Amino acid sequence: MTNDPSIYEQSYRYFLQEAPELLQVIEQELFSLRENFSINKVYTLMRATHTLKGAAASVGLETINTVAHTLEDIFRAICKPDLSIDQEIEALLFKAYECLCLPLTTELTGGLVNDTEVLDQSAAIFAELQEKLGDCFSHEDHIPSSEELGFDLTQSIFEVGVTQGLDQLATAIATGDPEQIATTLRTKAEVFLGLAESLNLPGFKAIAQAVLAGLDNYPEQAVVIARVALANFQEARTAVLNGDRSQGGQPSLALQQLGGLLHNSPQDSQDSLIDAQKSVTQTTLDTELHSEEPAANEQRTNEPDLSSSPHLFISPPPQSSISSSTRTVRVNVEHLEQLNYLIGELLTNQNRQFLQNEQLSATVRVLVTKLIQHQQLLNQLQDLSDCQFSVPEQEWLVGNGQDNGRFDSLELFQSLIGVHTVNPLPSYKHHILPRPVYSTQIKTSITTRSKEFHNLVQSLLEDAVQLGEATDAIEMFARQSQESLEKQRRLLTNTRDSLMEARMLPLGHLFERFPRILHQLEVIHKKQVTLNFRGNDALVDKAVVEKLYDPLLHLLRNAFDHGIELPTSRQKRGKPEKGEIEICAYHQGRYLVIEVRDDGHGLDFEKIRAKAVECQLVSPEQARSLNEAQLTELIFEPGFSTASSVNELSGRGIGLDVVRTHLQTIRGSVAVYSQPNQGTMFRLQIPLGLTIANLLLCEAGNQTYALFVNSIEEILIPTAQQIRSWEGGKVLQWGKGAAMKLIPIYQLTKALNYSSSVTQPSVFKTKHSRSKEQGMPVILIRCQDKLFGLEVDQLIGDQELVIRPLGAMIVPPRYIYGSCILADGRLTLVLDGSTLMESLSEQQTDHRTNSSLASSTPVILTSRIEQPRLLSSARATLPESPNSDYDERPKITILLVDDSITVRQTLALTLQKAGYQVLQAKDGYEAIEQLRYHTNIQLVFCDIEMPRMNGFEFLKNRQRDRALADIPVVMVTSRSSEKHRLLASQLGANGYITKPYLEHMLLETLRDILEKNTEVAARRG
Repeated sequence: MTNDPSIYEQSYRYFLQEAPELLQVIEQELFSLRENFSINKVYTLMRATHTLKGAAASVGLETINTVAHTLEDIFRAICKPDLSIDQEIEALLFKAYECLCLPLTTELTGGLVNDTEVLDQSAAIFAELQEKLGDCFSHEDHIPSSEELGFDLTQSIFEVGVTQGLDQLATAIATGDPEQIATTLRTKAEVFLGLAESLNLPGFKAIAQAVLAGLDNYPEQAVVIARVALANFQEARTAVLNGDRSQGGQPSLALQQLGGLLHNSPQDSQDSLIDAQKSVTQTTLDTELHSEEPAANEQRTNEPDLSSSPHLFISPPPQSSISSSTRTVRVNVEHLEQLNYLIGELLTNQNRQFLQNEQLSATVRVLVTKLIQHQQLLNQLQDLSDCQFSVPEQEWLVGNGQDNGRFDSLELFQSLIGVHTVNPLPSYKHHILPRPVYSTQIKTSITTRSKEFHNLVQSLLEDAVQLGEATDAIEMFARQSQESLEKQRRLLTNTRDSLMEARMLPLGHLFERFPRILHQLEVIHKKQVTLNFRGNDALVDKAVVEKLYDPLLHLLRNAFDHGIELPTSRQKRGKPEKGEIEICAYHQGRYLVIEVRDDGHGLDFEKIRAKAVECQLVSPEQARSLNEAQLTELIFEPGFSTASSVNELSGRGIGLDVVRTHLQTIRGSVAVYSQPNQGTMFRLQIPLGLTIANLLLCEAGNQTYALFVNSIEEILIPTAQQIRSWEGGKVLQWGKGAAMKLIPIYQLTKALNYSSSVTQPSVFKTKHSRSKEQGMPVILIRCQDKLFGLEVDQLIGDQELVIRPLGAMIVPPRYIYGSCILADGRLTLVLDGSTLMESLSEQQTDHRTNSSLASSTPVILTSRIEQPRLLSSARATLPESPNSDYDERPKITILLVDDSITVRQTLALTLQKAGYQVLQAKDGYEAIEQLRYHTNIQLVFCDIEMPRMNGFEFLKNRQRDRALADIPVVMVTSRSSEKHRLLASQLGANGYITKPYLEHMLLETLRDILEKNTEVAARRG
């Protein structure tokens, strides 16, 4: 745990983010453990509890750390392939899980818990399981086998650690210094002895024991013993690398004599020394020659075999390849909110573009019509011009006075070309008049004007044709624009759906966790209950889903314990022996509603009244005046419980206040409805952060309003016969026969209780004709279990619109959810119909309720409901790394490898504060990739237990890659046994630090290893 307050605060945020996910993993695997028992499941449980233990230790949560450690030991005890888990063991495992869940949940919600009580309870359960499982518990630290690790541990140790040890021994022998040889030989023999015990190699162990005994018997002959020992160890190493896993070589006759393993006389012992001296050189030479071939086969490769990397530290390799695993990343919720906002902006602009495109298309259609009419007129003019221009010239000047039709056409033509006769024409047309006589000048003018007019008409016709072609092109472009907008709409819809899928989750994923819990309760408490679900497809934000689990679990257990009666009691009351609990979820306007119902005996209000007096929540006088609604509020008081005895479900001081507290963190509420001997319903109402919704647009009182479509039951236009007057208002006769209901109708303009002098602009109004026999449209809205009618002036249609908040300066009624911008730019209010109906219903109830009851309400009920400390920081923005003060020198890059984000971030912040640059990886597989990509990494801190590729496997792959082999690695783990330390060192680890660690010691170890590595590099250079 860090001592820096700023680092602790940020690490604590990471813990709040990580802990619920680990708890869910434990819960899911535990609930299916008995039915589908497998070693893989146990390994997953062990790893999750181990990670949670380390994360809790990093932030100083000792109770959670201790309980997680106990639970990890329990899971390790049941990690036996032939173990059978019966109901009793399963019940104890669930009790142990509850011991972990209680303090962790309390920490996440900011509550208080009795740590001593939790630790005592976990210790008692641990003792029961020890008694039940017997020899399965072992106090020795578990060393994973090669099968569990997924690679040959013995081979890797002999390739790396043993080889390095023998090289160091050979170097010491080459110096000829007896004291140095003796010290090195004893050190290596002790290390090899520990390895032989851990790897179960009796022959290798015998060699090490003989060496140590020889040094004790003949300390002055250390050089001779060292040469004999080196030959024996090299032979054993060759045997192991060739596949020997049962023996590991055996001590030679000379080494046995030196170690006193053969009972010879002193003279024989002296002779054995002489023989050893004679043969040691040849033996060593032969061993080295024979070992050249295996050594050649042991050359390091540049590419480690990652395909066989293990799935977990203590689990078999995964069945599927690593490359096929799903890749996930953590995303800040604020980034998703920003994406959602931008999609909303795109939708608003798209609606505006659709409207503009429709207006453009309508205008183009009008233009086409006008052009067609214009072209028809031009065609008529052309016909007239052609007719007049083709008349022989003499007919213009000489006539017999009998062609009246020609006269009319000529008059029209003259007026068109602007030519007037000498004698004005009479005002009537149908008299037979003599043709006018034109002069030569007028004749020439008429001819010229006629030609000009004819040419002008031809030009206009050509222009009209070109205008028609341009209009056709505009119409085509409008159609293409409409098609592009449709494609854009589909893409935008897919983008929004993908974003919703990324942040939303069906409630069915949450509900499927409850049947197993109920099954355990049935087994323990001898009750039979059927659990039904409705609304599994209701989508909820993933962050909200996790916050709903604990309230729903508490209500489920409460319904099972307090609601459902014992089978004998149910039979006496005429009920089936098997009780029923139903969890129903649905969207109602801007809310997600979840109802938890049971068919039990209902709330015992007299018992609640008595318990409230006993707990001194109210005085006896106040208790007598409380109505059922006020008594119902009391069950949400902290620590309130009507249980007469303490068991796993009741009487532990953890009441329904936990439900309300959890819901308040997500701005939710809970209400209770109960009927004696029929059951109880808890109704949870959680506001949805809607930004885009399908809304029904309607008009009322010259204003446009938007209603949530999912809160509408039906839309109808009733006939006059369906509307009746009732108690000063109107009701709708809905349904037929026995199913007919009287539904109260409210006018939307009167329901909103305000009027506006601003009228809708006429340019935006849409007029719809309605016959006198038709009534106003009525929208049926369901509020809880009742239907209400909302009368509007006109229905416009449904649209997908972006909802925006009204801002902090305006405090609207609770039934106004926000506002939205229509396609034409108008702003309209978004109404939650169900909340509006609920508000109207409450107003009517208030008129009928005696206000004197308020004076008898206890102060505790009117002054309470504090908002608890919100811990939504579990999904809040992750803290940024602090700026370092060591920018004046090049930063040393450190790689942190740990599957716990809390542990990684705590150590990262510590190192960054000390001036180091930090990279992170969540397992060995990612660490290998980081090392290959970032060639400037100078040291690695690595955990042991990790998924996909554990710490030991990482050491093996790092050692096989020449480019990575020289990078120092320090193991940081909670495994404090010498066996784990020895294995790590033999696999090439340069240091070993156990958790919890002290910061200054870790930094000192880091500096020492970096200095040594720098010196080694300098000598090589």
